Amino acid sequence: MIETVPLHCWADRLEALCATLPPLHRVRVMAEIDTTQDLARDSGIGTLVTTDRQRAGRGQRGNRWADTGESGLAFSICLPSTSQPERSLVLARALAESLGTLLPDRIEVKPPNDLLVDGRKLAGVLIEQSVGAAVIGIGINVGPVEWDEELEGRAISLAEAGVQCDRLEVLELVLPAVVHAWTGA
Repeated sequence: MIETVPLHCWADRLEALCATLPPLHRVRVMAEIDTTQDLARDSGIGTLVTTDRQRAGRGQRGNRWADTGESGLAFSICLPSTSQPERSLVLARALAESLGTLLPDRIEVKPPNDLLVDGRKLAGVLIEQSVGAAVIGIGINVGPVEWDEELEGRAISLAEAGVQCDRLEVLELVLPAVVHAWTGA
């Protein structure tokens, strides 16, 4: 079993990382929240929100993102909006490339916003834009999961794909790629 970084240690590490990723400058680490999307939007541009447990995560087209608790990673960032509609595919590809360092040649992007491993969903991207702001939500299945009947055989975690890693380390791996893909930096 991998040793995990306790949630109370996340803020310091994420603040240090965000200091290198303009325009991010505010970090909110929550024990439990309905959805990271709403708090990121309410906190404004430059905010990263992550949580130990998300009760009402959202996916594309009104779908819900199934919370896997301590086995999953859910985070949202609020960045300046864009008029480029293909951005969810750009973000999915950036996410796949960064996670590809853990699973070389195994991650497939299913347009416009899903990442698959062995034909099963590993991660998803959700973008909600309003005047001047875009809230980018990402969910990644990290640890071992007991899937409910609806997701059994359709979802996969990094652990199930053979990669044992800590959720914070996954966030530190993917966050720069996501921010750079959005901002073009």
